[in-house]
Amino acid sequence: MRASHTWESGETAGGLRAPGRRPNDFAPSMIRKLSADMINKIAAGEVIERPASVVKELVENAIDAGARRIEVELSGGGTKLVRVSDDGRGIPRAELHLAVASHATSKLHDPEDLFRIGSLGFRGEALASIAAVSHLRLASRPPGETGAELRVDGGQRGDVRPAGVPPGTTVEAADLFFNVPARREYLRTERGELRAALGELKKQALAHPELGLRVLADGNVVLDAPPADEPRERIAQVLGRELAEDLLVVGPREEAGIRLRGYASPCDRSRGDSRQQFFILNGRAVRDVTLLTAVKQAYANLLPPRRHPSVVLWIDLDPADVDVNVHPQKAEVRFRRDRIVFRVVLDALREALSAGGLVAELRLGRQGERGRRFAERVEGSPDSALAQSAASVTALLPFPAAGPVGGVGGAPVPLDAVPRRFLQVHRRYVVEETEGGVRLVDPHALHERILYEEIRARLEREPLESQRFLFPQIVEVAADEVAACEERAELLARLGFEVTPFGRSALAVHAAPAMLPSERVGEGLQRLLGPPGVLGPEEGDEGILHGLAATLACRSAVRFGDPLPDDQIEALLRQRPHVRRGHCCPHGRPTALALSLDELDRRFGRQGKGT
Repeated sequence: MRASHTWESGETAGGLRAPGRRPNDFAPSMIRKLSADMINKIAAGEVIERPASVVKELVENAIDAGARRIEVELSGGGTKLVRVSDDGRGIPRAELHLAVASHATSKLHDPEDLFRIGSLGFRGEALASIAAVSHLRLASRPPGETGAELRVDGGQRGDVRPAGVPPGTTVEAADLFFNVPARREYLRTERGELRAALGELKKQALAHPELGLRVLADGNVVLDAPPADEPRERIAQVLGRELAEDLLVVGPREEAGIRLRGYASPCDRSRGDSRQQFFILNGRAVRDVTLLTAVKQAYANLLPPRRHPSVVLWIDLDPADVDVNVHPQKAEVRFRRDRIVFRVVLDALREALSAGGLVAELRLGRQGERGRRFAERVEGSPDSALAQSAASVTALLPFPAAGPVGGVGGAPVPLDAVPRRFLQVHRRYVVEETEGGVRLVDPHALHERILYEEIRARLEREPLESQRFLFPQIVEVAADEVAACEERAELLARLGFEVTPFGRSALAVHAAPAMLPSERVGEGLQRLLGPPGVLGPEEGDEGILHGLAATLACRSAVRFGDPLPDDQIEALLRQRPHVRRGHCCPHGRPTALALSLDELDRRFGRQGKGT
């Protein structure tokens, strides 16, 4: 019989000690019904994560109440105080107690309303959740009535009292999570919480350009957005006038019951993150993977790696076609026809980008990362595994000759479309005179785009030319790559590969693309058999085709830094206006920058011609 043992505080079965913890500390006890206070705190944790959550819920309540002007005051990043005041309809004195009760709302009357939600709030949880974890003061006055206020401390309600307040509603939430110290430990610094709250307020401002929104942080005005007559003006108020002036118009577009309008950044303007992508769905700011993916694909091959566009889109559709009741904070949605929504957004963005011009405008007054990106060396592409020899390139795609040059997939370029005057400087860039100023051209990037489109066009018509080996090349790969080879046999054939399995972890390559050096066959094949989309921003076969074509084009183009004869420069400049997506190379770098005479005159202190 095994000897009995008495557990000491903190001792475990393995002899280790956890101070202050007994073995039955976490053992289940009798089932008990949770107290109302505990229920409210748990519910509050789902709805209220941080001060930004409080700001979001209170501002949405104000908008639902018909407010035209809202003022938000924050102290300590919102951890010490969040105060939201509006000029909306107000809450009658008799309903103040009900307003802070759980699951009490004026926005739903029938179960069917859940499937056609037109308001921002609808669950009746916001005020109750905020009141459970803060010191809440609710003061309100409907027009033509007297004002009243109610205080709630950590879920404990006081009495409704008269209050001299203007028409509308003011809600104050002080000392957030004062009674849930574990939650306070997860908050960021005051600066970080303020940044998150301002991010939420920017979304609300963009969602409702007709709304006047003023924000103060510790007594200082940090956002002042009066009602805007035009959406671009609201973007200027929230994101900056410089960005607003650069944005391309998207839409308006109406298709399949979906109405879309908005703005998107041109290809020469990008960011290191996607935080300036805003989607306003039926007046609600949302973050949705369908919409994010549409933006990503619209800008595929147009931006440098790991760069993101700025986008503001307003989308309206039947509320029955979207479910907003899938997330505690209503930040995510589910579309009933997500593929149609995806296609409408993608087509609208592509149309805007196609109409946005082929040359980025160079503004000499701008500094920083944007300017540095324009000067990057473009031959340092990460897609270097399939570099090819000059001889095979020449056989596949001869350099455009002087004289009439065929546009990619289009009619011959007219003879009179000859560049005015040009000069290559420092063996790098070409300076070209234009009707309205000068244009700076990166010949490598431009030639790369021309070749890329030629390769893609050829792949659409026929497989690439192959070279057969006298003896198969044996390429060692992972076992899953052998399976991937069989799955992608058709794609590999289009690219000029003939491959068969050779045991469990090797492949026999009988033929490879003619332009691919034989010593790079194994390396190139392994890249093609990697995860779908590894060679490009798109997915599946399309991503692989893009990656291969981009790599071949990059290694086939004239080298950055090589001196070019005038006839080759002229041929490139002739073809530039006629090549598809000629404003950037396949890796997203610009092919040309335009500098207007007005900008030159301004820089030289001249007001116009002859001055």
